[in-house]
Amino acid sequence: MTFLILMFAHLLADYPLQGEFLANFKGKNFIVLFSHAGIWTGCIAVAGYLIGFDVGYLDVALLFSVHTIADYLKAANKLWYKKLDSLKGGLLSDQLIHVGQILLFIAMNAG
Repeated sequence: MTFLILMFAHLLADYPLQGEFLANFKGKNFIVLFSHAGIWTGCIAVAGYLIGFDVGYLDVALLFSVHTIADYLKAANKLWYKKLDSLKGGLLSDQLIHVGQILLFIAMNAG
């Protein structure tokens, strides 16, 4: 159930809570990018806290920084994203990174 709760928080934060403005400008403006990554990190961290994780600064720093880098690379079409269709391989790559973040978050807080 832990994974499902965190995935639901991820989907809320990465889709409806992102909105069109953030999606369109996060690759062009760092304030917009940091705002989206902050919303996403907050949703994941709060969900983790509510299910009993002892969420710490390292959790927040890793969630925020990895999400920021991954979303910037995708939105700005950098590195491997240049070779991928943004709605197919690019989206899959981006989402696999975020799922990996969630699995790492769970692993860091298991026990």
